[in-house]
Amino acid sequence: MMKKKENKKIYSALLLDIVRGHSVLEYSNRFYYFKHFKVVDFLEFDHLQEQDIKKSISSGIKSEKDLVDSSIKVGSWSVAEEESLKSQEWMLKKSITAFGKITDLAQKKVFESQIESQKKKLNKLKTKRAKITSYSAEHLAELKKVKRMTQRSVFLDPNFTEAYDAQEETILATLLFAKVNELGSRETLLRCSYFCGFFDLFAASGGPSTLINQSFLEITDLQKNLIVLTHALLNKIKNTSIPDEIASDPIRIMDYEEKDDAAAKVSHGTDDLKLKMNARGGKLKAEDFLS
Repeated sequence: MMKKKENKKIYSALLLDIVRGHSVLEYSNRFYYFKHFKVVDFLEFDHLQEQDIKKSISSGIKSEKDLVDSSIKVGSWSVAEEESLKSQEWMLKKSITAFGKITDLAQKKVFESQIESQKKKLNKLKTKRAKITSYSAEHLAELKKVKRMTQRSVFLDPNFTEAYDAQEETILATLLFAKVNELGSRETLLRCSYFCGFFDLFAASGGPSTLINQSFLEITDLQKNLIVLTHALLNKIKNTSIPDEIASDPIRIMDYEEKDDAAAKVSHGTDDLKLKMNARGGKLKAEDFLS
C-alpha cells in the first residue's frame, strides 16, 4: 500500500500541472510539452467537428445512422443489439457510480467482478458496431478532432511554438489523452485539492478568484473542474455530518449520504441482498446493488 507521504508527492505534482496549465510528456528519452485545453478550446473543437460531419455527408459519406440502418436491413446488425448496447451502457454507468459508494470489502469484490463482466459484454457489442461505423462521417470527424487537438496542444518547447515530427503524432496522441484522463478523473481532482492545500485556501478565501486568476476565455478545462469539485466538496462538508472514519478521504466524503434511521435501512438492505444471494445460489448481480 502506498504511504501517505508518497501519495502527497504524486498529487502535489499533478496539482502543479493543473494550476500552471501544462504537463511534460516523455517518450523515447525526449520531453514534449502538453498545453492544457481551455474551456473555449473544447467549444471550438466540438463546433469544428460538427462542421466536419456536415462536409463529409454533403460529399457523399454516409452518416453513422445510415450505416447502422443499412446493416440492420441486411442482417449484419439488429435493432435488438442497438437497444442492448444502449441499455448496457446505462447499466455500466450506474454500476460504476454505485461501486464508488460501497464500503464493505466483500460486497465491493463481488461488485467489481460483475462490473468487469459487464464491460466485456459491452465491449463485444461495441467492437461489432464499430466495424459498421468505421467509415461514417462521425468517425472520420472524430479522427480529425483528435488530430486537431494533438497538433494544437503538444510541442517540443515550453513556449509552445515548436511543432513535433508528424511521424510521432499517433504515439503523442496516446500519451496526451492518457495524461488528460489521469489529470481529469474525479478522484485525481478531489485528492489533488484535498491533500495539497488547494481546498484549504479555497475554503479560507471563499472562492476561486484569488487562487486561479483566469477569465473564462483563458481558464483551462482542468482548472474549471478543479474549482467545481472543490466547491462541491466544501458544500458537502458544510452541510453534512461527516463520520470521523471517512474525514480523511475526499472521495468517501463526496459519496457519503446521510440517511434517516440509517441503521434500520442498512439492516434491511443487507437482509435484502442475502435473500437475493440465496435465491441465486450464492451469487449476486451488479444490478442487485442498484435497487
